[in-house]
Amino acid sequence: MLHRVQVRRSLEQEVLRLCKRALAEGRWEIAEPLMCALEHLAKSDPDCEVALEQAYLCIGRGDSPIDQTH
Repeated sequence: MLHRVQVRRSLEQEVLRLCKRALAEGRWEIAEPLMCALEHLAKSDPDCEVALEQAYLCIGRGDSPIDQTH
């Protein structure tokens, strides 16, 4: 069970990283499904909500530094 949680956390961070990159490059058609993926992860695991919140903050600020993943 612990291993599955670690994999999920890794997955959420990778999706967040890709989402931030898509936003930074203005690729909304790529960012949107990645946001959906983060929303699904957050529904299944409340620990994933942090990554979802970070993605929404990037949209709200209008900047998406691709080198920050945490």
